[in-house]
Amino acid sequence: MHPPKALWLPLALILGLSQPSKAAWYDITFDLGSGNTGTGQFEVFTNSPSQFYAASGFLTISGGPAAGNWTLYTDDGFTAYPGRLTSPAGAYWYNNSVYPEGNNPQFPLTNPLLDQYGLLFRLTGNPASELNLWGNADGSYTLGGTVGGGWQNFNVILNVGNGGGPGIVIEPAPEPTAAALFVLGGLMMVATATHRRKQMGRTRSSLPPNLSAPSSPQAR
Repeated sequence: MHPPKALWLPLALILGLSQPSKAAWYDITFDLGSGNTGTGQFEVFTNSPSQFYAASGFLTISGGPAAGNWTLYTDDGFTAYPGRLTSPAGAYWYNNSVYPEGNNPQFPLTNPLLDQYGLLFRLTGNPASELNLWGNADGSYTLGGTVGGGWQNFNVILNVGNGGGPGIVIEPAPEPTAAALFVLGGLMMVATATHRRKQMGRTRSSLPPNLSAPSSPQAR
């Protein structure tokens, strides 16, 4: 016996959510000093078993010369290290490559998530402003930028962690647990069954008074 068609959607959603995905989200939090902080995310896809790249993302910076909402620039795609792309303003080289498996080809001893070219962001409403987040040989990161009409006039070295002073944390975004998926699926099934009962009730109430909906097919 096949499940009712109305149950296929929640079942498909549960199965789809629980399958391994080629995409993963990373959360970014950083302290630029002087009370200026930032958060962001970027989505990582794989192009081959060992090549990963950022496909979308953003940064939000609370204050200071780089304050604002920044969007990951992906119009020119990505390239694998040692390849590089030139930013639209010509201020930075970047490649949008990411190394989530600890295989940074430029810095194999410290394995930061990014190489020296890193990710490029552009300021919403002012695309001439650019931020470049890249990795360093000691495992730290640098956030450099062309902001406020200047040229490469913003540069902060970010140590990994929140141990005081400028710092950064980049980590995988939490994924839904199996228990959460199970509960979600159960709620969706209950909602579907309730909807079907209401539909059946409306069908019965719409019949003429002298008729009733048959409970089962009549034998012939």
